[in-house]
Amino acid sequence: MKLFYIANIRMPSERAHSVQVMHMCSALVARGVEVTLLVPNRATTSADPFVYYGLPPNFLIEKVNVLDLVRFGTVGFLIESLMFAFRATRRVGREPDALIYTREELPLLFLPRLRAFYEAHQIRRSPLFKWAIGRAKGIIAISQGLTTVLSCQGFPRGRILVAHDGYDASAFEVRVDKREARQRLLLPQDSKIALYIGGLERWKGAEVLCNAEKLLAEHHIKVVVIGGTEAEVERFRTQYPGVIFLGSRPYRELAVNQQVADVLVIPNSGREQISREFTSPLKLFAHLASKIPIVASRLPSLCEVLSETTAYLVTPDDPRALAEGIARACREADESRAKAEKAEVSARMYSWDARAKAVLEWIK
Repeated sequence: MKLFYIANIRMPSERAHSVQVMHMCSALVARGVEVTLLVPNRATTSADPFVYYGLPPNFLIEKVNVLDLVRFGTVGFLIESLMFAFRATRRVGREPDALIYTREELPLLFLPRLRAFYEAHQIRRSPLFKWAIGRAKGIIAISQGLTTVLSCQGFPRGRILVAHDGYDASAFEVRVDKREARQRLLLPQDSKIALYIGGLERWKGAEVLCNAEKLLAEHHIKVVVIGGTEAEVERFRTQYPGVIFLGSRPYRELAVNQQVADVLVIPNSGREQISREFTSPLKLFAHLASKIPIVASRLPSLCEVLSETTAYLVTPDDPRALAEGIARACREADESRAKAEKAEVSARMYSWDARAKAVLEWIK
């Protein structure tokens, strides 16, 4: 089977969506599919994508020639997206027997109806979005929440597969001594550490954790944050001087970096639908596999994967509740260990290989 994956993303990129695309392509190849990834030739680092993500070079990456107009804001991004969609679909049109898989809506406008499979990560409130994805042969949704909304909009459930995101099981078998992991990042050895890894967008909840820092300091727990752009990190450092910000780190370091923690925190906000119902964060599955206790917001999206037996679940958008959950996880050694062990067992269901297998079986 030959498959074209169409993704309008910089490659390589520090963003989580590029990690997801690369790992999914690699997992599909491991399942016997010949994969070609089509991405725009937007300006990015010159690093080899396979080296950057720590993956074998087992599929092709083709750069589609477009004008890099994204820096000009919404209008520039729209023009670039249309140009990429048109040119990418012309490329796959030369191979009518190939399977087409995309997480973009616009290519569906230029492809024959029922030619491509669409992977849904969010819902856009526009008739054009609904019409475009209605042209897909099938929809792969990353959460049950997305499936519920899509079915309410008239898409038959039989045309939708729920396939949560995943993690590289072999990479996260790595176990590093906590002292060594902290030494690599120049972190204190004598403190409990509550670690957040991810973007600093408001809906991801890092700000809630930062607002809990003074409460956690009373329990001798240090807050450490990995992620964010340089500008975001600078702003957060000024606003929250008691928090240690390490900036953005490559995803390939995640398995080792999370070993510095006594508690891993997923503090998503409940105020936005993408966080409350749709998200399937990559770090969630990496954290499950870490054997380190997790404290997370009690949200429908996260509770599709987490439960009271695998994590400490707390009220979202409440720094005090978050601080109390983290303090409990640090204090209750036996309970924390039991939750972390059950989490590690549950993680095995969410490998990229398992996801690729489920998607291919459904497509066939």
